[in-house]
Amino acid sequence: MDLARRLQLLRRFAAACTLLVLAVTSLSAYLRLDKAGLGCADWPACFGQLGAHDNRSLAEGGPLLPASAARAFHRVAASLLAFFVFGITFLAFRYRKRGGPGVILPLLVLGLTVFLSVLGIVTPSPLVPAVTTGNVLGGMAMLALLWWIGERVRPVTTESDGGGARLKPWARAGLVLVVLQIALGAWVSGSFAGPSCPQLSGCDRAWHAAENFAHGFAPTRKLGLDAQGKVETDASAPTVHMTHRLSALAISAYLVWLGFRARASGASYRPTGNVLLTLLLLQTALGLGAVAAGLPLALATAHNAGAALLLVSVVHLNHLLTPRAAA
Repeated sequence: MDLARRLQLLRRFAAACTLLVLAVTSLSAYLRLDKAGLGCADWPACFGQLGAHDNRSLAEGGPLLPASAARAFHRVAASLLAFFVFGITFLAFRYRKRGGPGVILPLLVLGLTVFLSVLGIVTPSPLVPAVTTGNVLGGMAMLALLWWIGERVRPVTTESDGGGARLKPWARAGLVLVVLQIALGAWVSGSFAGPSCPQLSGCDRAWHAAENFAHGFAPTRKLGLDAQGKVETDASAPTVHMTHRLSALAISAYLVWLGFRARASGASYRPTGNVLLTLLLLQTALGLGAVAAGLPLALATAHNAGAALLLVSVVHLNHLLTPRAAA
């Protein structure tokens, strides 16, 4: 097999891994939210009662996917993902000096695969927000790296427009902001703060006390259980929730500007700018719809997947703005 076919195989492995990571992260979110009781039958009284729940679908007809089936799909997808990650690492080492993606990024993906596997075994408790956030960010980092690897080994077919040079630092900032927003969303989920602000207009109680910020975002924070085995939340939950909402407003405004700036920077970036704006609109609709509908499991899971796709779009924009040598 010649080099071109080997690199094509590597691209296919990266594409398969990307789809598998998207499936694994979405199923992980579904299982985590299902266990927490998001949208359970006696909502919201049953939220935080860890265990199996009769979660509602969008049609109020029962669970969208049984937890046992979701868990089985998750295990199969994770196993296939590990296989493809090892394949990418092997090919990257073999062709590291002949048009391959180098070895640093594949090794990072391999390291994240091992890290997340160990993290899930060593710290399975859903009561530590930092663990939940680490799991979510680890999966999102794998998704971004795999997309980057797959794109970087594609042949260079067109030259970038000159207008991209001024866009590059803004796209880098956009990537940082999207990661920050994903981290805040994961912290909301890990803090069981989703139902603390049930109205689109905000919370039922004050949320901006300074001590609530310090307590709600403490890196070593661990939640407790009451006598009935239900997760105990406190006054910091609305603070965590509203921080996520307000940052979403600010970051969305920035991404709207970035998307239109990409469209105006040349034909090479216009399609990615369109995709970024479309995904941002979809993600906003999913977030607002989830709150308005009382946080149904399906919409909350879709919101997690939407964040992953939005991240990929910003990563792709940064890829287009980063020069590379022709293959």
